[in-house]
Amino acid sequence: MSPISAGAAQAAITPRAGTDLCGFGGRAGPSQGVHDDLRACALALEGGDQGVLFLTLDLIGLHHDDVAQLRDRIETRTGVQRERIMFSCSHTHSGPVTPCIDGLGRQDTAYLRRLENQLVDLAEEAWTSRQPARIASVRTTPVSVGINRREVRGGKMVIGLNEAGTTAPYVDVLAVNALDDQPIARLFCHAAHAVTLGGDNLLISADWPGYAQRAVEEQLGTPCVALFMQGCCGNINSHPRGTFEHAESQGRVIAEAVCAADSEAAWIAEAPICACSEPLALPLLPPPSVADAQAEVDRLEREQTGESQLANYGKQMMDQQLLSWAKGLLDLAESPSQNRTVPFEIQGIRVGEFVALGLPGEVFIEYGLNIDAESPFGVTAVAAYTNGNVGYIPTAAAYPEGGYEVLSAIRYYGTTMPAPESEELILQTARGVLEQLATSP
Repeated sequence: MSPISAGAAQAAITPRAGTDLCGFGGRAGPSQGVHDDLRACALALEGGDQGVLFLTLDLIGLHHDDVAQLRDRIETRTGVQRERIMFSCSHTHSGPVTPCIDGLGRQDTAYLRRLENQLVDLAEEAWTSRQPARIASVRTTPVSVGINRREVRGGKMVIGLNEAGTTAPYVDVLAVNALDDQPIARLFCHAAHAVTLGGDNLLISADWPGYAQRAVEEQLGTPCVALFMQGCCGNINSHPRGTFEHAESQGRVIAEAVCAADSEAAWIAEAPICACSEPLALPLLPPPSVADAQAEVDRLEREQTGESQLANYGKQMMDQQLLSWAKGLLDLAESPSQNRTVPFEIQGIRVGEFVALGLPGEVFIEYGLNIDAESPFGVTAVAAYTNGNVGYIPTAAAYPEGGYEVLSAIRYYGTTMPAPESEELILQTARGVLEQLATSP
């Protein structure tokens, strides 16, 4: 083991007012102002010749192609190898449209170009600011701001409030201090969709994760940088919902847990630091029959002809995307191709007994719990929306239950759903990543 060095940096990545927001369909219009800034944060860690970079963003998500380009640029600028660079998004539904989701707003291409340059600069700033450091990893429990949202109502699976449903009532924390005990960074992970603010909100906001990060920094003081990684919240919503006051309260609950971790921390100044990445190609379900696909196209064309003049700003864009998706399914049905897949990278970064394991999608909470249960490490933070967002990743058991996550949401990701056998592929590969991290020198 070698001495640890660490550096952190942050930057505002707030788009201009008037930028379209993403995450909810049918919004009345583009953003009307900025309630609170969106941020990107970077944490650089090095032990010996092993360097890693975490970048967290207050965004709905990133596309894996953009992640690949950013990694190449950051590797060129810093020397940190691309498989040791992790991007994780909070999945706020009050931030700008990014290329990973279609039909819920228009992309601001000039903003996205500036964002890419900001992220490369931010990574370099964190990397060049490294200093001797100590780290500690803690899981704080019980604490939660989420509720399982898959509720059976009237014989159907709906988005509701399932108080008996599975959640992950804890916060995983990687604490990083300078040798004089000055806080450098707190990296933390909790699973709860950033949807406290609903589709009626037209103000740019980082939602509850933004409040949590700011509250951590307020309590620990400058120059601490708080970095949030969203957990496997595909079937977990923040609760309660509706106001900025709710979001602030939730953020403070999580921030208290993050800061309380210091009292349990066992600080070390030397630790193994390593990373590994395994690419997967998840099999996709086949398209419907030609007859069914054509019927769906016809239905949407009839509905949109009658409603298009009455639809609001967001509904018009959403309708256009639904029709485009349906026509794409018809093309697939008419010329079916075999072995259709979607890329799915599983990346792990180890810092001592802390592991961040990243999954690129709207992953159900059961994945995080199952991966954690088999992990040999003290704290295993399983983060969704990491290095891309390919849509919902339900468990195999969720497919016969139906519901939005299984049947409807894929329309905004422009493909068909991953097949149920994807669950075992993901869990098996995650086991392999953890084994590699455990045996790395």
